[in-house]
Amino acid sequence: MWYIKDAEASRSSFKKLNKNHQKEYVACFVNLDKILTVLNSGSKIGGFKVGFFRSEGSGLYRIGQTGVKASKEVRLYVYPESEDEIMYILSIGTKETQKNDINEAKRKIKKIKGPKKENI
Repeated sequence: MWYIKDAEASRSSFKKLNKNHQKEYVACFVNLDKILTVLNSGSKIGGFKVGFFRSEGSGLYRIGQTGVKASKEVRLYVYPESEDEIMYILSIGTKETQKNDINEAKRKIKKIKGPKKENI
């Protein structure tokens, strides 16, 4: 069973986005639940296609909001670590902050992965 870790998420940015774009914020987490349901049914990352779930490279995925009329484009950035079945919640932002959000999330993934162990 997949579970969520949010220790890398900036509480203040999530709180601010929830305050300013509550419907979009909620929709992203509803979509996260949908992805977790698919993964818990036995599907693997890359083995299914959902329009609001897209790779940003380096193991980073974004989950967009859906079903919100006249909405601000909001993205939830996650790192699904398949071996241990952990979905890391990394950041959240709008289209305007996308570039910075992606760069920040990729730095967090490097931190999560830690230094590579060499075979000796």
